[in-house]
Formats: sequence, C-alpha cells, structure tokens
Amino acid sequence: MRDGAPVKTVLVLAALVVVIAGLRVAGGFFLPFISALFLAVISVPVVRFLERRAHLPEALAILLTVLLDIGLVVGFGALLWTSFLGFVEALPAYQLALDDLAHSTVDLARSWHLPVDYALLEELRSAGAVMGVVGDLVHELTQIVSNALMVLLLLGFLLFETRGAREKLHLLLGRANPHIEKTAIAAYEVQRYLVVKTVLSVLTGVLTGCWMAVCGLDFPLLWGLLAFLLNYIPSLGPAISLVPPVLVALLTLGPGGAAAVAAGHLSIGFVIGNVLEPRLMGKTLGLSTLVVFASMFFFFWLWGPVGALFAAPLTMLLRSALEVNEDTRWIAVLLGSHEYVESKRREWGWKTLDERASGLPPPPPPAREGDVPPPAAPPVDEMLDTLQQVREPGVGKDAAE
Repeated sequence: MRDGAPVKTVLVLAALVVVIAGLRVAGGFFLPFISALFLAVISVPVVRFLERRAHLPEALAILLTVLLDIGLVVGFGALLWTSFLGFVEALPAYQLALDDLAHSTVDLARSWHLPVDYALLEELRSAGAVMGVVGDLVHELTQIVSNALMVLLLLGFLLFETRGAREKLHLLLGRANPHIEKTAIAAYEVQRYLVVKTVLSVLTGVLTGCWMAVCGLDFPLLWGLLAFLLNYIPSLGPAISLVPPVLVALLTLGPGGAAAVAAGHLSIGFVIGNVLEPRLMGKTLGLSTLVVFASMFFFFWLWGPVGALFAAPLTMLLRSALEVNEDTRWIAVLLGSHEYVESKRREWGWKTLDERASGLPPPPPPAREGDVPPPAAPPVDEMLDTLQQVREPGVGKDAAE
C-alpha cells in the first residue's frame, strides 16, 4: 500500500522530533565538536597563510596553528574564570543594592501619589536575573574550556582533513557534479562570516572593556569578554551585553555613571554594527531577521547559551544544505533574506509573480568570472551582403571570377 502525502508528512515530522530530541540529549558531545569545528573554520586561513607566505610544510603549519589556538583558549579561559569568580563574590552585594534601589524607587513613586504597589519589587528584583544568565553563560563556557583537550584534538584532526575533503567529494559525487562547487561556495561564505565576525567581536570587546575601565566600573575585563562573546549573536547579542554593566553601574556609580556606560556601549555597538560590519561583511549572512531571532531561541533551548552563540553560522550551513536539493529549496528561500532570495531567483531562473502574469521569460543569471561571453552579432552590412548572395548565387560567383 502506497502512503499518501499526509502520512509522509507525519512521518517526516516524527523523524524530525526524534532527531531534535537526540541532539538535545547528546549536547555534551556535540558542543565540543561544534566548538572544534568553529575553531577549525577560523584557523584554516592561518594555516594557508603559513603555507603560502612562510613556505612551511602543511604538518608544521597545522601544528603551529594548533599551538596558537591552545594559547588563545587557555588565556581566554583564565581571564574568563578569574573575572567570573570576582563577579560571583560581588553578586550578593549587588543583589542587596538592587533591593534597596527597588524599595527607594517604590517609596519615591508613592510619595508622588502614584498608584505603585510593593508587588512591583518582585518585578524590579527580577531584573537581576540577567546577571544570573551571564553567570550561566560563563559557567558553560568554562565547562567547554575544561574539555579543551578533546576540542583541540578534534581541531587538529579537522585541520588535517580540510586538505582531502575536496578530493573525497570528487570521488563520491564525481568531478563534474555541480554540488561540489556550491558546497565550496557555501563553506567559503560561512568561513568569511566567522572570520570577519571574530575580528569585529575582538574589536568590540577591547573597546568595551577600555570604556568600562575609563568609567570606573567594576570588572571591566568581564564586560569586555561578555561583549566579545555576545557579539556573535546578531542584533540581540549586543543589547543583552548592555544590560548587566548598566545595572552594575547604576548600583555602584549612580544614574550618571550608568548613563555614561550605556552611551559608550551603544556608540561602540552602533559604529561597529552599522558602519564597519556592513562594509567588511556585506550581505554574507543572507538570513531573514525573523529567522535569526528564531534560530537563536531554538539553539538556546537546544544547547543553552553556548548554542545561541553558534545559531547564526549553523543556520547558514542548514540553508546552504537545503538549497542544493531542488525539493528543499523552498525551505532555503523561507530562511533567506530578501537579497538572498533575489540573487537565487536569478540563478535558478525562477519567475516573479509579475513575470508569470505577463508571460515574460525569467531574467538571465548574472555573469560569473570565467564564463565565455556570447559571440558578437555581425555588422548589419555583412548580414545584408550574405542575404543578397543567398538570393542571387551568381553575384558572389561573378565577383569571385
């Protein structure tokens, strides 16, 4: 008996639920692997630089790159852990100061005869939960750093496998298979996104930490590291990284200090996010804004705060995998931004609604580098002479004699 479309849809959805449940249960395995893959994608340009510019053998270039990654991971983990310990020790004092601020705010409002109930204290007190989220994020990151040996071993194996990955795809799919080129383009886009995002995140963290130190805020190194990490989350990450330092500034420096911290943080985020990032990255992300937010919440539910950091590149990889197959391209279109959909529509030869209504052919795909241009049309005079010779064969023969 042949299954109908509703039965197949139910089976696909059931399989999807099982896969998602398995991914959530096996998060302890996948997070180190994804962390190693993340480091490998960023480290590949370093390996290629050492091979081409320093003329080092591949094995030595990979070894030096892994040692560099070890130094960065250990240094980052040490800074993060020491800052986190100091923040945890000061957290009870911040909570008491937040309670006093909430009571004084409610008392001031009631002195102005405003209908404010003391039940509002619970809502104001819940603002301190943001600091708890920061603590959870730092704790999970330190757990990943504690598994650094596994991550670095996977990193080394992944870097050694990058050289032969293309040949394996050629053997499996055939050298003339167009999916190989599409896969290479998708991998390059994700790599470029991660490299540029990492550079901009480092710049954001350094500038934020320096500004917090200038303002006299406690734990400027922690707020710089937090801005660096959360900058990987598009749009919402910089806003989340703003809340904890502003709360701490409000409790320790007063309203003026909190305003200065917020103004500097917002200025840094605006310049990097709206001036530098579009120029360096362009439209590489190619994801709908709604999809970015939805993927962040999904991966946060799946793997916690660390999953939210990897939400954007993982969604990019998913979209690239879906666009290869014609049966799943419609899902890639739903995930993509308007610019992405427009570029793919021309590449795939899809018609717009207006073109379908008018019966016009789809626009030709944009020319790529290496394409052979079409032959130029002959001049009008030559065309007329050719037509005349065809109609009067004797003319050409007499002229030749």
